[in-house]
Amino acid sequence: MVDLKVLSFVLLVFQNTLLGIVSKYSRSTKYNATSAVMLIELLKLVLCFIVVVWTKRGLADAIRSIRLEVLGDVEGFKKMIFLALLYAFQNTVALLSYDHVDVATYNIVYQLKIVTTAFFMVLFLKRTFNTVQWMAMVTLMIGVAICSASKSSSSNKSSSMIGVFMVVGLAVNSGIAAAYLEKVLKSHQPHETFANPIDPLWKTNIQLAAVSVAATFFGVVYAALTESHFAFFEGYNPYTFGVVLLQAFGGLIIAAVVRYSDNIVKNFGTALSLVLSCLLSNYLFSESAVPVFYVGVFLVVGSVFVYGDKRFHGTPALSKSTELPKTTNSVQINIERKNSVLQEEEEAFLNQRTR
Repeated sequence: MVDLKVLSFVLLVFQNTLLGIVSKYSRSTKYNATSAVMLIELLKLVLCFIVVVWTKRGLADAIRSIRLEVLGDVEGFKKMIFLALLYAFQNTVALLSYDHVDVATYNIVYQLKIVTTAFFMVLFLKRTFNTVQWMAMVTLMIGVAICSASKSSSSNKSSSMIGVFMVVGLAVNSGIAAAYLEKVLKSHQPHETFANPIDPLWKTNIQLAAVSVAATFFGVVYAALTESHFAFFEGYNPYTFGVVLLQAFGGLIIAAVVRYSDNIVKNFGTALSLVLSCLLSNYLFSESAVPVFYVGVFLVVGSVFVYGDKRFHGTPALSKSTELPKTTNSVQINIERKNSVLQEEEEAFLNQRTR
């Protein structure tokens, strides 16, 4: 049987690496970003619907399940609205922060999201990390920051303190959104009416994509009414459609990694893909990398192996709560054995008397 943890991780690294390359080609012309985001969410919605139809073995059963399990889940939609608001805040502040910080500063400070994600996983999911794992995450953060900064183009724009604080806020918001999504995916309760309920991976993505499509639709309408030369497919080329396709698949793959592994594994996967895409860019676009870039590569790769190798984690000490039941069980077993022996001796004594 295919290990979904490994498969989703490999797909994430491959998708992000390919996205980094295709994105460079798509930047030859400036395209309509608002319509691109709407197309990404629409495509995610269609992909999830196809998967549900396939798992339900028919269109009628799929539509009925979506109507009852997805559209009828009001609480689930409320959670997705909150998550969509977090993402909207993320995109808005990110656009504003570009006016206050240079690219290198943004890329370095934003890597705090690796640690903030772990912090909110501890807070929301009661997750525990040992010292080696925390050190691996900090090393990953430093490595990614070095790689990003070394590949960033120089800019005359200075960075203000307000810009730095905005990027820190983005890192915190990213950690909250990531941990919240993981909590929703892993605390999902299946619908009691169906023997074969929709997997929370597809259900959550359908709800989130539906909310996002509605939000981006209003954005497209507003742009069409306010801009004099609005065109939905303005600046699109084959690479732009490639970015849309990869982004749609990427959203589902990230959710799968979070569902079957966790957000930390997702961060390590995206970091590896960043390194791979930078290395491939050096070859494809004849770009040169400064020596410090390879220091960052070493830190990223090393942290991935250290975090994933259980030999570096040590053996966690048993808590009292886990020891007491074992002690109680062993005492109970000994008492039962003694009672059994006494009962056998008593029966043997009675048999001798009757003879």
